[in-house]
Amino acid sequence: MAEVAHEIAEDFETDIQNVDGGTDHVHIQFTTKPTTNLTKFINSLKGVTSRRIRKEYPNVKDRLEDAFWQPGYFLTTTGQVSIDVLMDYVENQ
Repeated sequence: MAEVAHEIAEDFETDIQNVDGGTDHVHIQFTTKPTTNLTKFINSLKGVTSRRIRKEYPNVKDRLEDAFWQPGYFLTTTGQVSIDVLMDYVENQ
């Protein structure tokens, strides 16, 4: 998934620093321009990764009730914490 995320990020002139998560969630830390359409970026990440995973791992469909991703997402800025604190948090989830 990280490889796909980096490919998509290039299209949005976005730099991904870290991709991590668990069996039921993902954390992606990235830097982008203030003018980036974040909704379009996140929807592209979700759509492309879903299609790619379903294509490369057809048995995933059998494990899903509905969609690969939940319809929403959580997005926050990192202005209140240092990048080291944030990366430590993401890596230890």
